[in-house]
Amino acid sequence: MTDAITTELADRELGRRLHRIRGVHWYFGNHGDPYALILRGQTDDPSVYEERVREGGPLFRSRTGTWVTADPEVAAAVLGDSRFGALDRAGRRPEEYLQPSPATYLGLDRAAYARLRRVAEPVLGADAAAAWRRLGEDVGRRLLAGRGSGLDLTADFARRLPALVLAAWLGVPGERCDEWEESLRAAGPLLDGLLCPQTLAATRAADSAAEGLRALLDEVVAARPGGSGEGAVARMVGAGAAPDDAVAAAVCLALSAVEPTTTLVCEAVRLLLDRPEWWRRLCDSPALAPAAVRHTLRHAPPVRLESRVAHEDVTVADRPLPAGSHVVVLVGAARRAGAPAAEPADLAGAPAAELPDDLWFALSGEFVGRAAETALGVLAEAAPGLRRDGDIVRRRRSPVLGRYARFPVAYS
Repeated sequence: MTDAITTELADRELGRRLHRIRGVHWYFGNHGDPYALILRGQTDDPSVYEERVREGGPLFRSRTGTWVTADPEVAAAVLGDSRFGALDRAGRRPEEYLQPSPATYLGLDRAAYARLRRVAEPVLGADAAAAWRRLGEDVGRRLLAGRGSGLDLTADFARRLPALVLAAWLGVPGERCDEWEESLRAAGPLLDGLLCPQTLAATRAADSAAEGLRALLDEVVAARPGGSGEGAVARMVGAGAAPDDAVAAAVCLALSAVEPTTTLVCEAVRLLLDRPEWWRRLCDSPALAPAAVRHTLRHAPPVRLESRVAHEDVTVADRPLPAGSHVVVLVGAARRAGAPAAEPADLAGAPAAELPDDLWFALSGEFVGRAAETALGVLAEAAPGLRRDGDIVRRRRSPVLGRYARFPVAYS
């Protein structure tokens, strides 16, 4: 009984905090603040609000207290400056009420992610990329086989492919893959929840899912003492990593990879189907999948908002910012502003654009890009007649990723 009362009180307090932040976003949004309107996550296309931020100058001060930029030069300066991190100098997030569960490993700072990257280093690199491609091609073909003439691109393919590739690569037993996939699905709102409060039910479900993933991988490590076995988690331990560190790196990689990959694949297919000649070009030459991913990263990146906190007094766009200042980069808007004036005539001419390579993406960024390339290549080869078969539906409260809820497609 005592545990139940404690849980109920904790839920009430968490619910109040989530509602309080949500109320702030709605209040300032109702008074015209464009960043607050973005954080609401109530529109499929936030570009109208992003342009209003841009009109406010290279560094716009939101009434929420956050500095926001859509300027490509300012964005590059902030994201590339080691004086900015994910947390303040006291180790707190800029919005402490949105602190993620420790089980997610998404509330760390740059140094901690760099350490996890070092833990995973022995299993990453060219061999990992080749394994991801091989596994992705096999998984992708299996997912499309026997589907008839249609599917939900989001639920049936774009999310399952990275989830199953990671399961196989990390060493998750086949009989636990359903549990693995369901936990990753429930954990889907976590990255958005770093800036946009989710519902209490979704928040609790996501945190529980992250705990479940960690427990599952703990079992994987325990079943392979001393780093025996073929999975990447066991190989990290075999290379000298502490079991807890190997599990932390694996959980962080999975939680920061699957949803961005899902969004990136869906965005790429949407953009390609909007330009049928480009889709046909990809089908004729699936080796152009990396170019399609670059084009998507430029025009519809799977991570729209990047949050940073100044660790010391800095000057940005000729404006002095004291230590602790919160700066958010509108990634999509900044990349669009920095894109060439003329669109390339052919998919092969897509300009370079990359995923971030710090914070959690130090672990997962390469996987996201490689998995998306493989997914597009499989679709181009196995479903060249792909076409939309209904309305695309995006999730609300998803200003960071712009997550897809449904993307019905058909193919012959």
